[in-house]
Amino acid sequence: MSEQYRLASPQCPLCGGLLQERLTGGVVVDVCADCHAVWIDWFDGDVSSVAAAVEVRPAIPQSHPGARICPRCRDTLAPEHLRGHGPEILRCPGCAGVLVPSTKLAEVVALGPVDDTTPPTPEEGLFRRMLNAIRSLGA
Repeated sequence: MSEQYRLASPQCPLCGGLLQERLTGGVVVDVCADCHAVWIDWFDGDVSSVAAAVEVRPAIPQSHPGARICPRCRDTLAPEHLRGHGPEILRCPGCAGVLVPSTKLAEVVALGPVDDTTPPTPEEGLFRRMLNAIRSLGA
């Protein structure tokens, strides 16, 4: 991957505004300067927990027509309900990052952290195993 990829400010998939890095809750998330959507990388942790650490701003309607493109890998984002029943978010099928529209942020936070006593879906299980493997490399 080129250094240009890392140096360029990514665009918000919802409105085309610039995503700005923000350190929150010990992780770096990207927040749109215009519509306040929040981009969370798959390795940042539980979406609800990370979103809870982000300063909630008033929701601003998004009006950018067209496909929603991942700011990381340029794949097309797909809508899904968080945890199968929660608010609709946009997930990248390529890098597994999540875009939370500012209009959904409070609902995502209200879900609370993942209850680790419930069995994970196959996808969640895979992500947890991958994350644990990566964490063990640093230990």
